[in-house]
Amino acid sequence: MPNLKTLDYKILSDLLRNSDISDRKLAKKLGKSQPTITRRRSKLEKTMIEGYTIIPKLKEMGFEIIAITLIAGKRNQLTGGKFEQAQEKARIWHAKHPNVIFASAGQGMGWSGVVVSVHTSYSDYVRFKNEHDSEFGEVLDDTQSFLVDLNPKTTLKPFHVKYLADLDLAKNNKTTEP
Repeated sequence: MPNLKTLDYKILSDLLRNSDISDRKLAKKLGKSQPTITRRRSKLEKTMIEGYTIIPKLKEMGFEIIAITLIAGKRNQLTGGKFEQAQEKARIWHAKHPNVIFASAGQGMGWSGVVVSVHTSYSDYVRFKNEHDSEFGEVLDDTQSFLVDLNPKTTLKPFHVKYLADLDLAKNNKTTEP
């Protein structure tokens, strides 16, 4: 993490709780001037903030399933630039599918990647998984999915990044005052 001031972490925490808060309200809450908050927020937007968005209630939007799909690729078998080509093809393919909310390389337990996607029904998920496996079958050893039912009765803690605001980020990272 870049060397941030304690004030930067306070701003980040408040924005995690409510990204819609105005600089004026944030300044009042933190006991700083509005221009100071605007200047610090602008810097954070360039270095630490990917963007602002809402966290929708997926079930209310018509989604029934979140699929967490683990991928085992044939990286060791792809030589001569073929791995990089496959990775670029995967980047483009996943970008074209708006129901994919996260896709990345990774490692652990024999897996080399993960895709997180949302689906309106089980048959929607099956179509997506079949299309994915068909598109990348020549570069995959295996894929396995964990399906999450979006029924509110089964959710123990809803997905949200606001919980990160309760971490003491300043304590865990080097800060400079103020």
